[in-house]
Amino acid sequence: MSVGAVRTRIAYLLLRGGWPAWLGLLCLAAVIGYCVLEVLPAFNRLAEVRERKEMLTVQQATVGGTVRRSAPQQLEDFYRDFPVGTTVPDVLAGINQIALDQQLALEFGEYSMGREQGARLDQFRITLPIKGHYVQVRKFIAQVMIAHPALALEILSVRREKVSQEGIEGRIVFSLFLEHSP
Repeated sequence: MSVGAVRTRIAYLLLRGGWPAWLGLLCLAAVIGYCVLEVLPAFNRLAEVRERKEMLTVQQATVGGTVRRSAPQQLEDFYRDFPVGTTVPDVLAGINQIALDQQLALEFGEYSMGREQGARLDQFRITLPIKGHYVQVRKFIAQVMIAHPALALEILSVRREKVSQEGIEGRIVFSLFLEHSP
């Protein structure tokens, strides 16, 4: 069949079918247009995303020139980064030095060691009453947390007797997590 014959046949069927045939042809054209304008580009984008994923997977397999470690090895590395119990005096000295730098007076402190059965880390709790200006206390906490990543701020309680009072009084509780030593 030639192109002219096909065109004539379609014209005859459209005239014979009336408006339902024209509506069907319009729907067919809309579907073809949607496929060309939306579906095909979406498939191309999907292929690009898959290629990018493969590339990132290969890059992730070697991070910093080293082979990616398994989850148990990563967990061991995580625990190895915690300080041992013998570093507690150094941490306390560092906290006192930061307090002096911020012109805060730490008159005394309460300390307790906690061990949970089966836990991989020990918890050394440091309770410090604190007096000073609010900004000094904030800077103190921030510097302590930066200097000692194994410390966690557990409790911060502050009060001011009068609104006109410049200084604040409070209590800070830090938890120092230590590598479990037998």
